[in-house]
Amino acid sequence: MKPLHATGALVLTVILYSFTGLRGNVDTCKWFDDNLNADRSVGTMTEQTNLLYNRIALPPDAPVTVRGTAVTNEGGSLVDFDLSGATICATAEAVYGPTPSPSPVP
Repeated sequence: MKPLHATGALVLTVILYSFTGLRGNVDTCKWFDDNLNADRSVGTMTEQTNLLYNRIALPPDAPVTVRGTAVTNEGGSLVDFDLSGATICATAEAVYGPTPSPSPVP
């Protein structure tokens, strides 16, 4: 993470990669991820379609303040932040970069 400055518990950072985010806080992204393949009801699929239709492109190098975090049922890390007056959630990789993987054993 590349913090620009800290104020209290909030840290200003920048978007590192061009990702797509969903409108809403981390609970929105967690619900989306946890139900993507689990709940195929018409209501759930309609809500997921609405979230995807209203997603937002995250511009690299845009300054954001991470306000919330969550972990999906599958162990994925999520964050939410404000961008252009909207609360957006995305995978943590969008602002923290990829999680390092261990090197393969020869």
